[in-house]
Amino acid sequence: MKKYIIMVIMICFFAVPFTAFAEENNNNIQKKTLQQQVEQQYIEPEDYIPVLMYHHFKTEEVEPGNGANMHIDEFEEHMKTLQQAGYTPIFLSELYDIMKQAQIEKETGVVVPELQLDKKYVVITIDDGYRSNYELAYPLLQKYNMKACISVITSRIHTGYVYSSKEIEKMSWENLNEMQNSGLVEIYSHTYDHEPVGDRIYTDVRSSIQKGEEMLDKQLENRSPVSVLTYPNGNYRKNIALLMYIYMGYDLQLTTNSDVVNRNTSVLEVPRITVNSGWTGEQLLQKIEQTAQKTFQQ
Repeated sequence: MKKYIIMVIMICFFAVPFTAFAEENNNNIQKKTLQQQVEQQYIEPEDYIPVLMYHHFKTEEVEPGNGANMHIDEFEEHMKTLQQAGYTPIFLSELYDIMKQAQIEKETGVVVPELQLDKKYVVITIDDGYRSNYELAYPLLQKYNMKACISVITSRIHTGYVYSSKEIEKMSWENLNEMQNSGLVEIYSHTYDHEPVGDRIYTDVRSSIQKGEEMLDKQLENRSPVSVLTYPNGNYRKNIALLMYIYMGYDLQLTTNSDVVNRNTSVLEVPRITVNSGWTGEQLLQKIEQTAQKTFQQ
C-alpha cells in the first residue's frame, strides 16, 4: 500500500513539469507555424516580375471591372503608383534576358530562392494597337518615363482596312514608329487577324502569325532583338506553343494566365495580370501581391 502511494506521488510530481513543458513546446510550435505562415504570405517583390495587361483607353466614364477599356486617368494613377512604389518598368526583351539567365543558373545547378533581382521590375503590355494607345497612353509614358510593350493586330493597321461599326480605330504605322523610336515602346505581334488558336491546325495558325510578322518587318523601322508572340484572347495550346518556339523561333509567348513571372515560368507560357477599370493604384499593388501569393502556393 505504501509503495502504491509513493508511486502515485512520484507520477504527480513529474507530471506537472512534463505537462508545463508540453504546453510550452506546443506554444512554441504554434508560434513557429504562425511565423511561417506570415513569411509565406509575404513574398519579396524582387523574387518575381508582374506582367500587366491593358487594352483601350478612354476619356469617357468606364464601368468598373472592365478588362478591355479603362479611363485614362486610372492609367495615369497606375503609372504614378507603380513609380512611387519603386517599380522599374522593363521591356519584354529585358524580361527575356532575366528569364534566360535564371534558366542557365538552374541548368548549371545554381540553387537560389527565386529570381533575387536587384530591383522591383514590372512589365506593362498593351494589346491590339488602339489609337488611344498613341493619343492618350503614350503622352503619359513620356510624362512618367515608363516603358511599355504594344502588341498589334497587323491587318488592322494598314490604311486600306475597313472598320466595322463595332470596331475601335487602331494606330497608324507612323504612330508605331514614332513611339518605338522614342525608346519607351517596343512593338510586337498580336497576329495578322486576331483569330484565337482554338482547335485550328498548326499550319493555319502559323499562316496568320507569319503574315503578321511580315507586315511588322516591312512597316517598322526597327524590330526588337527579342521575338514575341501575344496570343489573341490569350488562347493557345501547349503543342502549338512548342511548335511556334521550334519553327518560328519565338523567344517569348504571352498568355492571359494569371500568375507572376518567377524562376519556374516557361518562356512558352508567360502569364499576365489583366488590369481592370475601377482599380485604384493601391488596388493594383494589392492585386500584384495577391497574384504573387497564388503563384508561389501552386
